[in-house]
Amino acid sequence: MPRLNIRHDLDDDFELISEQPAPSRKRKKRNDHSLLGEIAQHVGLENLGTEEAFNPSLGASRWEREWIFNFLGSLYDTGYILDVMRRIKGGKEANVYLCQAHPSLKMELLAAKLYRPRMVRNLRNDIRYRANRVVLDEYGKVVHDGRMLHAVRKGTTYGKELSHTSWLQHEYKTLQILYDAGLPVPEPVTSSDNTILMEYIGDIDHPAPNLTEITLTRQQARQVFDTLLHAVEVMLSLGKIHADLSAYNVLYWNGRSTIIDFPQAISPDENREAWDIFRRDVQRICDYFLRYGIHPNPYRLAHSIWMKHRGDPEMPVINETDETDG
Repeated sequence: MPRLNIRHDLDDDFELISEQPAPSRKRKKRNDHSLLGEIAQHVGLENLGTEEAFNPSLGASRWEREWIFNFLGSLYDTGYILDVMRRIKGGKEANVYLCQAHPSLKMELLAAKLYRPRMVRNLRNDIRYRANRVVLDEYGKVVHDGRMLHAVRKGTTYGKELSHTSWLQHEYKTLQILYDAGLPVPEPVTSSDNTILMEYIGDIDHPAPNLTEITLTRQQARQVFDTLLHAVEVMLSLGKIHADLSAYNVLYWNGRSTIIDFPQAISPDENREAWDIFRRDVQRICDYFLRYGIHPNPYRLAHSIWMKHRGDPEMPVINETDETDG
């Protein structure tokens, strides 16, 4: 049965129910998926002459469903997902949803990281990580347009939208680089407006826990510690520093550790605070593994890795650019 085209297939009665203008002010035009979802809750898809429509099965508030329709509906339209099953993680910056993948993909389940709207995120908290970053557009390409860059520097509404898009695209691009290098990160699938779609770690009933939620054996702890330190070193050799690495951002599933959450990842070629940020990442990982009897010297460890790939950490080399993300 064909998918329903809401703008052509619904009769006037349904259009009046969902798009009747409010008498006091002009209403914002609602997303097609949102309109159809609201109608389907009352009459059922079969009564609309279709069985194929984006109608997420997760239980959610009206506001959250609207948010999902607006930003995940395009992933349904383009054949990446069939359903949004439930929210598996909530945070100040983004929510992560478990999605049923389209049969054409190699994965049965996917994770959709849906960023919160820019107006509820405090971009000031990102300044340390955005320093000297290039601005990326919605396609992950470096922005060279002077007017767009001026808007970012001035912090206009449009400039903040560009910074928000750039923040998301930096995470997606970092995931691509690290996954292609064989590092333990989720496989990125695609990005769209406000969303990163990636490999899901876990099973249908249980998302993978992070390291703070489990207890490892000493042998497992040593394996995970060695894996993380190797990943940190390879990342640095690729010009990437996680910048928020801790046990909270490492998942563990079936003996496999996976590093997540890279929006704040920085380049040592761009950020003047790279050495301090890198040292903090190593310190946090070392601090966590003390409970398992692993006692490295965090400073010496960080210093030896940095010296191997970057030289003297007290004399950073920064490539200055005017095309920065804030």
